[in-house]
Formats: sequence, C-alpha cells, structure tokens
Amino acid sequence: MRNRQSGFTLVELITVMLLIGILSAVAFSRFGDTAVYRQALFIDQLHSYLRLTQQLAMTQKVPLADANHGTTATFSLIKQPQAQWQVIIANGTHSQSYQLNGELDVKIDSQALASNDRLDLSFDANGDISARSFPQGADISFSTALQIGENSLCIAPTGFSYEGPCI
Repeated sequence: MRNRQSGFTLVELITVMLLIGILSAVAFSRFGDTAVYRQALFIDQLHSYLRLTQQLAMTQKVPLADANHGTTATFSLIKQPQAQWQVIIANGTHSQSYQLNGELDVKIDSQALASNDRLDLSFDANGDISARSFPQGADISFSTALQIGENSLCIAPTGFSYEGPCI
C-alpha cells in the first residue's frame, strides 16, 4: 500500500502568494489617493444638509394662504479660509451651524466661490426654493449647478437635489 500525503504543491503555494501580492498592491494603491473619497464625502454631506433644510421647511406650520410665499427655512454655504466650509441651516426660531473640511473648489453656475462668499437658498413651506443669493441676480426658476472638483450636484427649483449635472 502506498502512503498518500495530502497538502499543497509548491506551484499552488506560489500561485496563491502571487495572487495575494497583486490584490494587496491594487488595494494599497487605492488608499494612497484619498481626494476622490474626500470629494464624495463633501458632496454627500452637502446633499444631506440640503435635504434636511427642505424637510425643515416643509414641517413648519404655515397658514394655507402663505404656503406658496415666504421663507420657512434657509440653507447657507459659506467658504472660509484654510479649507473650511460652514453650513448654516436656519428656520424661524432655530439656527444650526456645521463645519465641513476640504480644500475643494466649488463653482455655482460656473462662478467660483471665493473666501467669505456664500450661497443662500431659501425654502418655502412646499419645499420649493423661494430665493437664491449667489450668483447675483440668479433666476430661481432654473436649476442651481454646484461643481465640486470633478463631481457635480444639481438643485432643482423644486428643492430636489441630486448628484450629477443639471439637465
């Protein structure tokens, strides 16, 4: 009777080690450049704050006659020095400020936000945008395009925001 040994051959072990080496090289190279992740995080946070502001606007108790007029909540995006951004969400009685980090260039309808510039979006009780402050004289009946690095965020006049270019 022959005594059979079980185990891996040298060729199999070398193949597995080679595959693990290739996979780890690809994985570590992805961690080297985190700019893509920072942009995605920044856009996700802005998107969340916009939705929160719209939700706050729609939950305000406003008489039916005033439902299509007047501001019930405001979203402000302010560029501060040293790669800091401030988001302020305000409604009639309460205001909350949030800090965002990121050395990102943000353009609003092809105009760059300089230091201490701000974008103000006012929402009415229906969740629609009732006023916009940047760029000067902007028509609120058109979508607002935010270009953040390589990515974009579109805010429709109805207050709905989505990732991607404005249609």
